[in-house]
Amino acid sequence: MAVEVRSRALWLVALLLMQTCCLVSGQARFCPNLQPYVQWLGRWKAACQPQNNVSWFASCSWITCECLWEALAAPVAQDELAPCFQEALVQSLLEQDVKWFVTSLLRTCRPHTDELSKPCGKCDKYREFNDCDGASSPFP
Repeated sequence: MAVEVRSRALWLVALLLMQTCCLVSGQARFCPNLQPYVQWLGRWKAACQPQNNVSWFASCSWITCECLWEALAAPVAQDELAPCFQEALVQSLLEQDVKWFVTSLLRTCRPHTDELSKPCGKCDKYREFNDCDGASSPFP
């Protein structure tokens, strides 16, 4: 049953990505750098891998700043991430564990990820430049 729920969650993410990402000005978007994208996604998953092979869905405690910062190493532009994910799915280039990782990161753990990565949040790499500890901080 848990596998069925996870499988549905994965397909929900895939459908959302397909519906929202791949049409820009009426033209389909394609991944310009698919193989490096797939390799990077595998490295990102490995950087975030929970200890002792705990399920990606057991909790969100596996999401660390180092895990989130790996996203900055993507070999494609931000607006190409979703088309690359879709193309990798269609071509069956992603391991099942990578699919679980993306599903957990973008769906199950999204509130936790958003909290860590917000401006002046725990994982803001530019905290010192944003005057996050000062009274003049522009961020809540």
